[in-house]
Amino acid sequence: MANQIKWQDKIEFSVGDTIQVAQAIKDGDKTRIQAFQGIVIAIRGTGAGKNFIVRKIATGAVGVEKIFPIDTPTITGIEIIKKGKVRRAKLYYLRNRLGKKATKIKDVFVRKVKSSPDEISTPAPVGEKTEKVERVRPEPTTKSAPKPEVVKEKKAKKGPKKIVRKERKFVR
Repeated sequence: MANQIKWQDKIEFSVGDTIQVAQAIKDGDKTRIQAFQGIVIAIRGTGAGKNFIVRKIATGAVGVEKIFPIDTPTITGIEIIKKGKVRRAKLYYLRNRLGKKATKIKDVFVRKVKSSPDEISTPAPVGEKTEKVERVRPEPTTKSAPKPEVVKEKKAKKGPKKIVRKERKFVR
């Protein structure tokens, strides 16, 4: 698909996912790895010229976007933090949003079902009858002493009275 991308045949992500890109930055003769975490707002291009745009909200509610070419040697790793469910190929509308709304995207939750041998029940044979167990709901406990009711007095509103206009009906 156009809005999915595969990096080094290992990690596959799409538009709307929150990812962390580890990028090697060269400072003089030293090399350090800097992480950039944000939402993938666009994937564009084809073949070797394919790139993706990652947007994050920095300090002071400033939006920062970086364009990463997929085949650049400076990217040392990509980690998917959250999978997002979006209905658009480009999420440029996030540029106009501020605060929490700028990073709000529906998440895709993957539930892992754990089953132990104790939880698995075997069905009863066809010829045998099974006992039916009825569950009885416990009766609610009564309070020892009822609380006295507090009556609040209504305060009279001060200020100008509202003018109520009557509707006029025109008859022809």
